Amino acid sequence: MLVKFVLLQKRLLKKYGFLMMLCLAPLLAVGVGRLSKEPAGIAAIALYVPEGDETAKEVAGRLLQKESVFVYLPCEDEKAARKLVETGEADAAWIFPEDMEERIEELSEKRRVRPVVTVVERQDSVPLVLGREVLSAAIYPTFSYGVYEGYVRGELEMEDIPDETLRATYESVAVRGSLFRMVYPDEMPGETEDFTYVQAPLRGILAIWFTFVGLAAALYFMQDEERGVYSRVPAPKRLLASYGSAAVFLLDAAIVLLFSCKLAGVFTRWSRELVSCAVFAACVLAFANLLRLLCRTPRKLGMLFLPLGAVMLALCPVFLNLQHFRAGKLLLPPWYYLQSIHNTRYLYEMAVYTVILVLVSSVVWRVQSRRV
Repeated sequence: MLVKFVLLQKRLLKKYGFLMMLCLAPLLAVGVGRLSKEPAGIAAIALYVPEGDETAKEVAGRLLQKESVFVYLPCEDEKAARKLVETGEADAAWIFPEDMEERIEELSEKRRVRPVVTVVERQDSVPLVLGREVLSAAIYPTFSYGVYEGYVRGELEMEDIPDETLRATYESVAVRGSLFRMVYPDEMPGETEDFTYVQAPLRGILAIWFTFVGLAAALYFMQDEERGVYSRVPAPKRLLASYGSAAVFLLDAAIVLLFSCKLAGVFTRWSRELVSCAVFAACVLAFANLLRLLCRTPRKLGMLFLPLGAVMLALCPVFLNLQHFRAGKLLLPPWYYLQSIHNTRYLYEMAVYTVILVLVSSVVWRVQSRRV
């Protein structure tokens, strides 16, 4: 077995097509990794903050001090901010007023007020709607303290309390961070993946690439079979030979898959990644061999590549996670793999699906052998 493995591996490494296929994943990972570190976002926001208003500086500081999906373009004055929107260099402009502190005080006292921040947009869009929510979240802490201070000094008539004491009492009960925290089912707190929106689709793309490697392995086996490479292998053992030949392909691809995830910054834990990748490789191996048996010719199998890729992109959670078409999702190995990274239940489901594929392949093989 070791000799056969070495011979198959040596033969594969002489195929330039196979080497190019393996190089695609790390090249993509390097590109996405570098892109995620660049200052990029879903929208560009021109930001004008007046020098004389401390409240405006405080709110702007909340926007700029943490990573965001928006790119902020500081401007010297309101005219420059508006011009960036007019020329298309920015999608929107947030113009902070000179008297922002006074306006927020008026708002907290529930009197008629002027706009707190002037928002100029070229056109309404989903990213800009999200941007307005981000802006409101940055203003809210200042507004919240104004309401609190007005209630204590006005409604409770405790005007003699020092500002330091009032602020310390407020800070002691204030909620830190977000009221909500995203976690995946069956996952310990604090283990959510930490990557940018640019990196998010990478694992799904790699999973589809890995599936195509499995299909390419099945295609190579069919071509070798037509050339008589496996003519000396007894017919009952031909199915096992197909598994062994494709396993060499997928072993190399699995190493590249793990390396690419690590390289791109979407890696979780070694124990989780190794187990999920191993079961995924077995699932793709069984899936590709079943398609090979059903198609029966290299031409028919090759015709499946494009439509199958489109289906996997649509149904697997690569860019979107559709809530419908569950029956179609359950037939695709990448869907199980992408879910199993965050939920061990799908890992067991993928293992069961693999066993079903192997059993169905055995039945199809026996039916086809009898016909021959």
